[in-house]
Amino acid sequence: MSQPGPLEVPFDVHDAMVAHCLRESPIEACGLLGGVGRRVDSFHPLRNALASETRYEADGADLVAAVVGLRERSAEILAIYHSHPRWPAVPSRTDLETNYYEDVPRIIISLVGEVPEVRVWRLFPNAYQELSWRLVSRRGVIR
Repeated sequence: MSQPGPLEVPFDVHDAMVAHCLRESPIEACGLLGGVGRRVDSFHPLRNALASETRYEADGADLVAAVVGLRERSAEILAIYHSHPRWPAVPSRTDLETNYYEDVPRIIISLVGEVPEVRVWRLFPNAYQELSWRLVSRRGVIR
């Protein structure tokens, strides 16, 4: 995802992503957002194969199905999301160590406060950088 500008997330995709995280709590939720360029147009919730409150690993079958669906419509993974049910929306040491998709932005949704906090990051082996993103109106979002 090398194009300039903020990641564009439609309101309903944002709401579905947050709802998925709330529904799975206290287990960490995970999933993918797909699209073209910087514009998200699909939401792919994945099961956490670890069923853990502190770690996640996407279910292999869910991940393959999501990637195949994206390829079939010439889309790509624009972001990977997961929740922090009891911690801030800041990358953890585990997040940095398990960064298997290098340049794909990571969305972390913290469920600590009354209102979930959504932040977007670029992860490096020993550091992270916050990325800009914005909510946009819906334009053909696929679920």
